[in-house]
Amino acid sequence: MIKLSNKYFIISLAIGGLLLSATILTSNAAAEVAGPDQSIVDDLNKQLESQRAKIDALTSKIVEYQANIKNNQKEAVNLKNQVMTLDNQIAKTDIELSLKEEQAKELELEIQQTNMKIVTSESVINKEKDQLAAILRLIARYEDNDYIQVLLANNSFSEFYDQLKYSNDLQQDMQRSLNRIKESKNKLQEENKQLTNQKNDLSNILNKLEGAKNVLGRQKDDKSQLISATQKSEKKFQTLLADLKKEQAAANAQTAALEKKLRAELAKKGQTEKFNTLSNASLIWPTTSRRITATFHDPTYPFRAILGEHSGIDLGIPQGTPLRAADAGYIAKVAIGTKWYGTYIMIIHGGNITTLYGHMSSVNVAQDQYVKRGDIIGYSGNTGYSSGPHLHFEVRSNGVPVDPMGYLP
Repeated sequence: MIKLSNKYFIISLAIGGLLLSATILTSNAAAEVAGPDQSIVDDLNKQLESQRAKIDALTSKIVEYQANIKNNQKEAVNLKNQVMTLDNQIAKTDIELSLKEEQAKELELEIQQTNMKIVTSESVINKEKDQLAAILRLIARYEDNDYIQVLLANNSFSEFYDQLKYSNDLQQDMQRSLNRIKESKNKLQEENKQLTNQKNDLSNILNKLEGAKNVLGRQKDDKSQLISATQKSEKKFQTLLADLKKEQAAANAQTAALEKKLRAELAKKGQTEKFNTLSNASLIWPTTSRRITATFHDPTYPFRAILGEHSGIDLGIPQGTPLRAADAGYIAKVAIGTKWYGTYIMIIHGGNITTLYGHMSSVNVAQDQYVKRGDIIGYSGNTGYSSGPHLHFEVRSNGVPVDPMGYLP
């Protein structure tokens, strides 16, 4: 049996003890950190399961209401059917609100869960570092002994060889410990990235929640306006329907004809005309808010069955919000108090692009003048056929309405 010198025997025991402790830490670190809080972890998991069950149930309800809306829109256009469509849309939006609230709760629970993982990872890293530092400090106490001294301290080459082998084993164990620290740090970075993404997702859901609340308000106003305008009379509803369709068709025809005429007249003036020096349109958002309450050709647009496809996007903004020119252009028309668009402005831009701003409360420009991109052209309102303050924003290419989202940054 090999007998080590007392000094190396003590070092061996000390380092061996530290390495054994480090090994135990590695296998049990997560348990040591999470152990006292295991009931919290279990409770979080139960709450998450409950939230996901609620979300699944609400999603099924939304699909059901969407099917009802589609069926109603296929039927004959009458007052009863239109009211039923609005009722289904209100109910659907109400459930969407609940869904987003439950999704927000789910994400908050997931954020808590990720935070706990981060705490665990940090604890594992710190304890691993402490163990490694303790070994290095112990080695440093004897680092002034070179191999000749170690050889002289042993009774034979056999004992020296055992010491050398032990040193190699120690290096390998320390390297494994260092690798575990690096792996834990990489895991921690991933968990921090996941946490950031979850927080961003939560912020997006909360923004959509606010938007859904406004949509719900608009839909309720739409129903109130319809009931008020028709006084629950089918005859009055059909009269209203005919008037609105006539007004819409006239507005579209006038807008397209005016644009065509103006572009032709301005083109004749050549490069002396400012309009002919404009580059192809590059649009910006007409408001600081980007909260869309109705999309282009929105399938949930409440009056789609009555008036056809929604020809622009609606931006939910308070009364009196400044509206900006989406690009430099020529004010082709300023209309006050029309039945359909209410007070509106039409601007023609380079590249055969036109923008229209509907339901305004007041205007800040005059017809036949030029504006620069970002100029305040007026303020949002609730004029024309509108059930609440918002901006109806259209983009037209060669006179035909197109999806504004394809032109906005």
